[in-house]
This record gives sequence, structure tokens and C-alpha cells, in this order.
Amino acid sequence: MAEPHRIGGRYEIGELLGRGGMADVRKGTDIRLGRTVAIKRLRTDLASDAVFQARFRREAQSAASLNHPSIVSVYDTGEEMADDAGSGQPVAQPYIVMEYVAGRTLRDILREGRKILPERALEITSGTLAALDYSHRAGIIHRDIKPANVMLTPAGVSITLAGLMSR
Repeated sequence: MAEPHRIGGRYEIGELLGRGGMADVRKGTDIRLGRTVAIKRLRTDLASDAVFQARFRREAQSAASLNHPSIVSVYDTGEEMADDAGSGQPVAQPYIVMEYVAGRTLRDILREGRKILPERALEITSGTLAALDYSHRAGIIHRDIKPANVMLTPAGVSITLAGLMSR
């Protein structure tokens, strides 16, 4: 059996959780701390572009500066050498290790056509607005708030880091 792919010497890469225009997010395991994490990696075809590298790092720094129960926490960042999908040449591929949120996106629930009770809709709205208020007060704007970036769990709402920008 093949050894699991590991980055940063401690993060085992698992199943694909989501794919965006700039990065893929995979479930992972921090083998040092024994916890499940989410690992966001810049797409290899973009990793050789200095503009995308800088944008990805700014997003990580912005998210790491936030500490709110409704915002996904950043644990670590780094980069690993990977082969560029287009050229096959080695590139430094940055990654962000963050809190894994076991839940479903608001987008998934809406696509299923499930009804959301008014009380739950209020909880979702309140949690989302509290997170956005906190980040805006910290000078960080979430430029990509949408149902796909709102995770719902029995404990509440978590906003994922996507499109964060410092003022």
C-alpha cells in the first residue's frame, strides 16, 4: 500500500473537499497533533505566478489575524515543491492549514431544495453577520461571501476563508 502524501512533514493529504478558481481544499490530518484539518493549496498552474502567490499569502495572513467562533481558524502555512500541471516544471506550491469544519455548506442545503425554518435562517444570518462585522472591524473584507463559503454545523455557522482582503 502506498504511503499517504504528506506536506510540511506533518500534514497527510486526504479527500478533496472543494475546488475554487485559485485553490483546492482537501481534508487532512495533522499527525503531530492528531487532529483533522483542512488544507488549501494554490493550484499548481498558478503557483509559478508571483501575483497569485502574493494574493494567496495575503489571504492566509489576513485570515490568521482573525479569532472568531464563526470564522475558520488558520493553524499553519507553508509551501512544498510540486510539478506545475501545465509545464511539468517544479514550482513552490503554497498551502494553508486550517480548522476542519464538519458540516455542510449553505449552498448544498439550498440546492437540495430543503426548507430552512425561520429560526434557523435567523441563526445563519446572525452568525454570518457577526463574523463579517468582526472581520470588517479588524480591517479585513471578505470579498466572496456566498452560500458556498458558509458552513453550517449543529454548533452554528463558520465562514470559510476565500477572497479575504486587508483594507
